[in-house]
Amino acid sequence: MKYLVSAEAPDLDAKVHKRFGGATYHLVIDSETMEYIVLTGKAENEPSHGISRITSLGVEYVLTGNIGPRAFKDFTSAGISVYPCRAMTVREAVEKVKSGSIPKLDKPTMKVSVHDARKGRTGLGRGRGGGHHNGGRGGR
Repeated sequence: MKYLVSAEAPDLDAKVHKRFGGATYHLVIDSETMEYIVLTGKAENEPSHGISRITSLGVEYVLTGNIGPRAFKDFTSAGISVYPCRAMTVREAVEKVKSGSIPKLDKPTMKVSVHDARKGRTGLGRGRGGGHHNGGRGGR
């Protein structure tokens, strides 16, 4: 089985990255041999999170801290299961998912994709609040 793990550094002893789209490193790991290759660059810069590259490598599982709705949909539509792996190393995450001690996600862990939030498509208002003119700084 092959796992794609978002990581803070390019090795098995690195921490799993807190957010899939923010990871600079993604490790593709063969769970039987623990051999891996490193994919660099943030997945959010690629169309559909680089899903065609990932599926061509035979990835069946994605392990990350958090994942937004767009990436989650891309992976699950391709038949790839997503697992939440927080506060652990890449090696620990693979071992825990492989042993069945972490259940797969049935929905994304974030309400808005970071890519959408950067473009202002959060679904949230852009008001400044505060009840005053001039951005809540009060009158002059």
